[in-house]
Amino acid sequence: MLRKLFFWLHKWLGLITGLVVLIVSITGCINVFSDELKEYFYHKRYYVEAEGNRNFLNFSELRNQAQKALGPDVKITRSEIYPAKGHTWIFRASLTDKKAIGHWNYYKYYYRVYVNPYNGKVVYVEDTRNEFFQLVLNLHMNLLLGDSVGGMVTGISALCFFVLLLSGLILWFPRKWKTKAFKKGLVIKRNVGIKRRIYDLHNVSGFYILIPAILICVTGLVFAFPWADQSVQFLANGGKAAEKRIIPLSAPTETYHPQSTDSAITHLFQLHPQADILSIRFREKNTDPMDVQVRLAKNRTHLFEWYYFDRNNGKLLMKYGDQDVKGGEKFRSMNYDIHTGAYAGIPTKLLAFFVSLICAGMPITGFLMWYNKGNKKRSR
Repeated sequence: MLRKLFFWLHKWLGLITGLVVLIVSITGCINVFSDELKEYFYHKRYYVEAEGNRNFLNFSELRNQAQKALGPDVKITRSEIYPAKGHTWIFRASLTDKKAIGHWNYYKYYYRVYVNPYNGKVVYVEDTRNEFFQLVLNLHMNLLLGDSVGGMVTGISALCFFVLLLSGLILWFPRKWKTKAFKKGLVIKRNVGIKRRIYDLHNVSGFYILIPAILICVTGLVFAFPWADQSVQFLANGGKAAEKRIIPLSAPTETYHPQSTDSAITHLFQLHPQADILSIRFREKNTDPMDVQVRLAKNRTHLFEWYYFDRNNGKLLMKYGDQDVKGGEKFRSMNYDIHTGAYAGIPTKLLAFFVSLICAGMPITGFLMWYNKGNKKRSR
């Protein structure tokens, strides 16, 4: 009786959410290697010739050049700068409407400005709302419907997929616990009919990807729902609620001096000459600090040093790194890299790619099994 209940649940959850799972899984395959693909297809945007021993221009000067390219009505909110020679610096400007429905309503504007750090020339201005890999990412996150509707649809579908994985494991176990019966669920048989081949593809491949698929699913839920984020951190903290790190504020009476920002960036370049990237966020309030995440390894966000500077005078307010975080905060810092497979570089990216590809096939094989079974009943 219990097995029938799980089968019913597995069947209908799969049929209802199958199309969303297919879309999210296929776009997930592309997103796994999006950084590498961008640098390949957009090579001229990302790289310029390193001009001998010439030093970078001041950060504030380059930011001003990017701002001029966008005009006064568009505000730069973030920047990615590189200690390595020959790489353009990227300045982002984005403004969103969280309640809007539809991708182009959700983003009021979103631009990336690629600037040559040696001479300040703007290499390329990208309308990121219409850029291919951004469209793929938003299709993955919210089906191009915006966060309020699309984010909820993909989040609920991910939750259903988590239930499908667990119910699938229960259904995978044979009714008779014998060695021969278990072997049937571990091998895709040859010289069998198409219906049996589809069943084996669904059943056997689902078993082998179970653990990494659960990890990808859970880390996706962390992005989708605050309660999932809090629950995972609660478990990782050993049954204790997550405590938010208190970030100090900039002095409210100080006047902003661009030279202070420039000196802070120069200091970080000296401290971390081998770092992959410095990701800088610009806040609205004059008391908000300037926060800089130094990513120590290429395409990995969980290896970092985070610095907070007074935005008005350049004074260091606080710093911490990946060695300083523990429990739930540690898991949260690894969440993105686990979800995308970037945690250990190319090997785990390849694993995430193939797991996502197999996950994309699960709704297809599941639908075919349901359709074939319906045809069999109708023929009878």
